Amino acid sequence: MKKVMFKIGDRIEMTHVISAAGGAVSDKKFGSQLLDFDGIRTAKVSMPIYENRIVPLEIGDEYQMCFFTNSGLYQCRARISKRYTEKKMYVMDVVLLTEMKKFQRRRFYRLDCMFTVKFRVLSDVECTLRERLAKNEFESESDRQQCQEAIEKMPREWQEGTISDISGGGMRFHSRVELKRDELLEVRFPLSFRNGILPMTFVLRVIACVYYEGSQIAYEIRGEFENVKDTEREIVIKYVFEEQRRRLRKE
Repeated sequence: MKKVMFKIGDRIEMTHVISAAGGAVSDKKFGSQLLDFDGIRTAKVSMPIYENRIVPLEIGDEYQMCFFTNSGLYQCRARISKRYTEKKMYVMDVVLLTEMKKFQRRRFYRLDCMFTVKFRVLSDVECTLRERLAKNEFESESDRQQCQEAIEKMPREWQEGTISDISGGGMRFHSRVELKRDELLEVRFPLSFRNGILPMTFVLRVIACVYYEGSQIAYEIRGEFENVKDTEREIVIKYVFEEQRRRLRKE
């Protein structure tokens, strides 16, 4: 096994690939965390949580594992070999079956959640002004201020929805409002940390809007954050994994 600089606490995303019992393969992605590694092929990881419940993955099933390390993302295939509890935590041993390979495409673990989001559709004019402001394409400070003031004077028609999952890359939410693919939204939502609530504001690009007939909240919208500062993205990622750890301790 090629040596990889794992660190206890590194995040893991697991994708089901083989059922030992010959059953259906789940299309869900599960979040976990590295608790121990023998340096060879066996790792101890936390049992994943899905929809606020511990998921007891089946012994013998195989998963594609994506490790989020300080030196980047690494993938390999692994088999669940043991499940047990340790210090009131649900854990499992996995045997790494393949060599680690560097994974280039950036991915983020999604957290299932439920809290309110306020959103509004950005007009083409406002998008153009925001782009100018982001690029700082002005001949003078006065021009920049005029652009900022024009944005602030734009009409704002806010709608409400309910976030159902969130990650460092984007989010999924439900709403009574139909949205179009590639529309840009301004979204505002609170993130609750141990030391208080932090209000967040992002621009979100709609990548899908699905209608569910008969549902009180008819549309499911998936979107990706646009032009996000690294510091802002890290706040969301920090929230996701703090909340995951809190749920694990609660269980």
